[in-house]
Amino acid sequence: MKNNAVLVYNPNSGSDSVPKAEVLERIQLNLQDFEIADFDVEGENILEKLREFLDQTKPSLVLIAGGDGTVKLTTSCMTSRVPLAILPLGSANGLAKCLGIGNLEDGLEALRKLETLKVDAVQIGDEVCLHLADFGFNASMIHKFEQDGVRGMMGYIKSSISEVFNTESCRFRVEMPSEVIELEAKMLVIANGEEYGTGAVINTEGRMDDGKFEIVAVEFKSAGDLISITKALVTGENQAQPAVKTWSVEACKIINLDLANFQIDGELRGTPESVDVKILKGAFDFVIKS
Repeated sequence: MKNNAVLVYNPNSGSDSVPKAEVLERIQLNLQDFEIADFDVEGENILEKLREFLDQTKPSLVLIAGGDGTVKLTTSCMTSRVPLAILPLGSANGLAKCLGIGNLEDGLEALRKLETLKVDAVQIGDEVCLHLADFGFNASMIHKFEQDGVRGMMGYIKSSISEVFNTESCRFRVEMPSEVIELEAKMLVIANGEEYGTGAVINTEGRMDDGKFEIVAVEFKSAGDLISITKALVTGENQAQPAVKTWSVEACKIINLDLANFQIDGELRGTPESVDVKILKGAFDFVIKS
């Protein structure tokens, strides 16, 4: 008797999306003991439709073909705990990269062993964050993208270079169990994962299964600071930079004193006055590439 799996496929992920028929064919080569049902992420009322589909099919494995947004959507619809396998197709696949899955080939290869990791998540208010959330520069860039209709990695990089100094530093108060910190930063990150979909490594101190998340404050005052930080983000040595400060915690409250823009997993969440944050240890079982 074959096992039951579901493929959640986003036909709009990435600029050169792989056709669903091809994805299914390649999955089947690695999952010969599974019957695979598929669900397309398009149309209206997707949350309700996907949740109902998963409830009806009761899969023992869920495959997610898309980007970070598709992964976030799927996890929010899960009503039972089963392994989740990411097949990266989006323009931003930061979470998959943190699991050692840099591209579709990696994701397909990981299906052969189906080795899983109990991955933490972060509760931010009433929303679950899988990867990264931040106040300030990056969230402002996302806001600008939505206004201008810009898409794609190159658009982000070009806009970042031209806009980085136009973003004012903002004031924050971070209330942690052990201390209260007031600071100014261009960007304040709540980091469960290590890197953004661009490949920029923002969090070298944390792991996705350590029962903690990191608060990372990034501040720069000059072109020299920016060059130094940019180099460090590429090499993964940003923690040695004096303009980057990191704290590992299980819970905190962040007061957004200047009402900076805020995003969670690539989705804008306005300019909240404050957010309560706590770790959700081992919240999901993700398939990893060993």
